[in-house]
Amino acid sequence: MDIKQTLISIRKDRGYSKKTVSEMTGIPYTTYIKYESGERKDISMDSIIKLADFYHITTDYLLGRKSTSSEPIDDLAYQFNMTTLEKKILDNYLSLPKHMRTDLMEFLYKTVKEVQEELNND
Repeated sequence: MDIKQTLISIRKDRGYSKKTVSEMTGIPYTTYIKYESGERKDISMDSIIKLADFYHITTDYLLGRKSTSSEPIDDLAYQFNMTTLEKKILDNYLSLPKHMRTDLMEFLYKTVKEVQEELNND
């Protein structure tokens, strides 16, 4: 898979629009759409790094290179004997922008606290 296909695939898998990726990475929108259309093949190293950081993937993965070592998420899943579902939840959580992860954790904390209080009152 070439970088154009990788960009399209990962963006769609994560549910982002082209505009969102452009805004979140700081890559000009017109430049980003040229990356995905294949019109621009000379992607700068800066853009590659920004995209890899945004998606929490390696630059090798983005460039279509096969890694001989396992991904950190795979190592973690093995170490804690995670199910496929648990691994997918963690992977998706880590792919969220930092502010969204913070909001999600606050929501989960609040929900657990409310349930614990209800159980203590029974």
